[in-house]
Amino acid sequence: MTQIDGEALQVRVVRTLGSRDRQAVAALVTHDVHYEDAFAPAALIGPDQVADHLALVWSAFPDVSFETTGPALHDGDRIVALPMRVVGNHTEPLGGVPATDRFLHVHGMLVLELDATAHRVHRARLFADRYAAAVQLGVLPQAGTVSDRAVRAIQGFGLLWGR
Repeated sequence: MTQIDGEALQVRVVRTLGSRDRQAVAALVTHDVHYEDAFAPAALIGPDQVADHLALVWSAFPDVSFETTGPALHDGDRIVALPMRVVGNHTEPLGGVPATDRFLHVHGMLVLELDATAHRVHRARLFADRYAAAVQLGVLPQAGTVSDRAVRAIQGFGLLWGR
């Protein structure tokens, strides 16, 4: 197995995620890639499902960009962790959320398992703060606000939570 060039892989992944190119996604992953993240309803299998998921992001956030926030961390030949940030303006509907015209910036860690030969992504999982994204888009209230206390009361946590 060959050694990973973490920096080159990180550049390639970030470029692919922002490319809006389904063919580039297919070239990055294996035919049976398994992808999970907190924003997908279930695990995505295969390049078409991954590209479909990205197409939703590209559509809802037309100016979306994916940025690195640190060096790639890797075990030398198979597992890579890419710290990154997603930023963009939510100007089109996404799932059941109408366009909010709000700016989103979410930090995350994309953990990849590469196949043994061509260093294509075989498994991937994005760890990101779904709650922070929901607050930024206005789907959930900011912590500590009256709205937050009301939501907690409805959920059964009571109005005095946090006192």
